[in-house]
Amino acid sequence: MPRFTVLETSALFSNRMKYDYLFEMEMWLKGMERFLTIDYLPLSPFERSHASLKNYVEEVGVLRAGVNHMAMLTTHLLGEGKEDLASFLLYLDSQVGRIPSGAPPARRRTGAEAELALVVEKLDDFSKILDELSKTAFLPLQTYLSLGRIVIGTLKQDPNLGILFHENLRPVLDRASKESLQRVLSTLNDPAHKGALAALFVQLFKALRYVEMVRTTIGSPTTRKRALLVFSLLRGEADALAEFVTKRLAPRFPPESPAGEALERVVHSLEQEIRKVMEVELVDVAVMKDPGLVLTRLEDAGGLLRDLFQQTVIGLAEIFSTEVDGRGLFPDYRTRREQSQRLRDDLALLVRRAQTYQSGPDKRSLLELVTELEAFRRGSMKYLMYKDWSLVERFLAGFSRERPPRAFLPAASQFEVFLKTLIREVGKRTVLTEPPRRAPRSGEVPTPGGSAPRYN
Repeated sequence: MPRFTVLETSALFSNRMKYDYLFEMEMWLKGMERFLTIDYLPLSPFERSHASLKNYVEEVGVLRAGVNHMAMLTTHLLGEGKEDLASFLLYLDSQVGRIPSGAPPARRRTGAEAELALVVEKLDDFSKILDELSKTAFLPLQTYLSLGRIVIGTLKQDPNLGILFHENLRPVLDRASKESLQRVLSTLNDPAHKGALAALFVQLFKALRYVEMVRTTIGSPTTRKRALLVFSLLRGEADALAEFVTKRLAPRFPPESPAGEALERVVHSLEQEIRKVMEVELVDVAVMKDPGLVLTRLEDAGGLLRDLFQQTVIGLAEIFSTEVDGRGLFPDYRTRREQSQRLRDDLALLVRRAQTYQSGPDKRSLLELVTELEAFRRGSMKYLMYKDWSLVERFLAGFSRERPPRAFLPAASQFEVFLKTLIREVGKRTVLTEPPRRAPRSGEVPTPGGSAPRYN
C-alpha cells in the first residue's frame, strides 16, 4: 500500500491555497492512469476476453472530459496566490523522501505561475487531440493503449504533476472518525498491528472520500461520465486493499482463528463487490445516451462501493476491538442486517407477484410482475450473492418477451421456486440469525475475541 508523505491537515497551506484542489488533482490523475489500462476499465467478462475487438471511441470521450476538468482545476490553482503556490511546491520537494527509480528529478523553475501555465498548456494540447480522436469511427485497442502511454508518460514527467502520481495525499478526516479509529488502535498491544491497521483505515477513508466526490461529479449531465475515471481508480484501490489484508494482516493470525476467518471474509467481500460494480453496474455506461440511465447506473455503483468500504471499516474495527460500536463510525450506515431484511421482504413481494400472475395469467398481472422484477433488479438485487444476479437477469429478460401471457406459466412456476430458495438462503445469514450486536455498557468489560462480522 502506498506510503503517505503529506500530512492530513489543511494547516499546511494558507487560507488561499486549497488542499482540496490538490487532493482532487491526484484523484483525477491516478484515475486517468487506471482508465487507460484494460484491467481497470468497466467491462463485462465477455468484453474483457474480446478486448481487441472493442471500439474505444467513447472511452476517449470520457478521458477528454477528465483532462478538461484537470485543466480547470489547474487554472483555479493559478488564481489562489502565487507565493502560496511556490511555497507549497517547495514543501513537496522537501517532503518527498525518495523519487521512484526511472522518474526524472524534479527541476524547479523560478516562477510558480509559469510552471502551472505550462501544465495548463499540456492539458489543453491533450484535450484537442482527444477531441479529434473521439470523433473517429473506430479506435482499436492498441491505439488506445498507445495513447495512454503517451498521455500518462508526459504528465508523469512534469515536475509538479509527477509528484501526485508517486505520492499519496491523506484525506482530511472529521473529528468523530479520528476519535473512533483512535479508540480501535488504542486497544492493540502489538505496534506492528497498529501500524498496518492505521495505514489500512486511512486508505479506506480515502476511498470513501473518492465515492463522495463521485456524487458531486455526477450532478451535471454533461460531465457525469468522467466519474468512470474515479471508478477505475476505486477498482485499483479495492485490489490494493485486498492485497494488503492478504499479505500484511492475515498472516499474523492462524487461518482457523476468528480474526483470520473474518479477514478472509473481508477480502472476499472486497473482491466480489468490486466485480459487481465493474462487470455489471458500469458496463456500457460510456456508450449510453440517456442521461437519466447514466445517472442511475453511477448512483447505484457509488452506493455499492460506499457500503462496501463502510462495511470493511466496521468489520475491521469490530475484529480488533470489541469496545467499538461499528454503527458509531457511520451513523447513516445501513447495516447488513437491515439490507438483508429489505432483501427478504422484496423477495417475498416477488413471490406474491408470481403467484398472482399464475392464478390469473393476463397482461396486467404479467406487467405487474415484470415491473416489480425490474425494480428489484435496480434496487435490492445488489444485496444478493453475485452468483445469483445472472438468473434474475435471465428471468427478467424472459418475462419481457413479446408472447401471450399464458406462455410464461412454466417459467413463473420455476421463478417462484427460485425465489423461495433465495429467501431460505437469506434467512440463514448470520446477521438475521443472531441478535444485533450492542456496544458495551459503561463500566462493562468486553469479552475478548467477540464474534466477528460475517460477509454473506
